[in-house]
Amino acid sequence: MGLTIPDEEYDLCSELAKPAYAALGLTNDLYSWEKEREEAKGAGQDRVFNAIWVIMRERSVGEQEAKLICRAEIKKWISASCRIVDETRDNSSLSKDLRTYLEALLFSYVGNLAWSITCPRYNEL
Repeated sequence: MGLTIPDEEYDLCSELAKPAYAALGLTNDLYSWEKEREEAKGAGQDRVFNAIWVIMRERSVGEQEAKLICRAEIKKWISASCRIVDETRDNSSLSKDLRTYLEALLFSYVGNLAWSITCPRYNEL
């Protein structure tokens, strides 16, 4: 995208981007869960390095409940990211590239979600 985040905004950018990255990661884990679980099972592993597995262990819940919790967390994080973009969009004290980057993360999230829902790796025919 040809963006350059100024050095003095780097830490702020990292902080403001965290909710979008959390939503991206959790969405990937939600949609890749079945595939990753089957691969772990096939490899004789009893754990899956995935948010669903972590939620199941940390909260002592089953798979379906863990997925619901994960979906709620995704909604929380993407809502926070949308709020950050809304609050920073017209803030001229921030660089244009920082504001553009934060908005681009939302588009990345949408693209990742669409890909996750339809990709052949997670959705065998």
